[in-house]
Amino acid sequence: MQIDTIKVSPSDLLLDPNNYRFHDIQGYRAVSKSRYAEPGAQERALQFLRDTPAFDLNALRDSIISNGFVPFEQIVVEKYHVPEGGFKYLVIEGNRRAAALKTILKDYNESTLDLSPEKLATIENISVIEITGSESERQGYQKTLMAIRHVAGIREWGPYQQARLVVEMYDQEEGAFGPVAQRIGITSREVARRYRASKALQQMEKDDEFGEYAAPKLYSFFHEAVSQPKVREWLKFSDTSYMAEDADARRVFYELLSPRETVDGRQAPKLQNANQQVRQLKDIVDKPIPLKILSDPERSFSEAVRAAEAELPTDETGALEHALGTALQALRQPSIDAWLSPDTRAVQIWEDLVSLVDKVRPLISKKNDTQINS
Repeated sequence: MQIDTIKVSPSDLLLDPNNYRFHDIQGYRAVSKSRYAEPGAQERALQFLRDTPAFDLNALRDSIISNGFVPFEQIVVEKYHVPEGGFKYLVIEGNRRAAALKTILKDYNESTLDLSPEKLATIENISVIEITGSESERQGYQKTLMAIRHVAGIREWGPYQQARLVVEMYDQEEGAFGPVAQRIGITSREVARRYRASKALQQMEKDDEFGEYAAPKLYSFFHEAVSQPKVREWLKFSDTSYMAEDADARRVFYELLSPRETVDGRQAPKLQNANQQVRQLKDIVDKPIPLKILSDPERSFSEAVRAAEAELPTDETGALEHALGTALQALRQPSIDAWLSPDTRAVQIWEDLVSLVDKVRPLISKKNDTQINS
């Protein structure tokens, strides 16, 4: 078998209608190889690649439009003789890239897309790898290539490494999420999340008390934290400074991510599972009692979760009982010393509370009298 690098136009490429990517898509039917070049077969393959969200063809298109076609992974093809005479090239590996190139050129030729001459030159004629040999040799090569590429897989960077690159591109080159997203081929929202999370982890790295515990493995916890509106608000995470600006909340969060000293000795951090626990955190941070349990090094994360769940009213009729119970439970927390020497702010809040109780008391009393007389 022989392997050569050749130059072709994307218009001379045939998508594989039996691409393994399609086999679990509803509506897929196997196509005879003799009919691969038919317009219907090609349009259906393109439709699968274009309309299936998991393939995210638009993100790849955006990246190529922004950067030109960068063949760091070359498309692999074999010669396909069409029934009318002549030949085209059937894509063995790289159907998604081939589809992106085809649709970009189509839009350009229909004047619905503008490309610079430099970027157009990278798209109009591309380098591909052509394999030639017997049918069995080519099939064997194809199966081996797909196994290496899609089963064993190219070892991708982890989330932390991806985020570091995003930060460098934003800080040193682009200064905006949109252009970075176009160059990488992901959404602006995902670029923003990676940037915020990386900056939040950097803030912990610089913390005098907790910096020694900051490590790349914690990145996923920060990624989830900045993705949860309630947690982000609790931390007062700023989209100007890209820092958590509430010192008290920030300290609690760092403590959750750090080893803790208890009466039983050194314990592992309370947060062990980013996906599950940080999402549960959003139901804790806006409730005083569960948050106090969470902050106690002697109490577990699951205790805080149970306390938060116990505070949730099941319906509208339980909302008042829930509010009164929460207030009563909170008022029982301060020590007698705190009640004997309140500061000015505490006195003002107490007076506001008493005023509210005085306003509500007649309503409760009237309701109670009505129930007695009925």
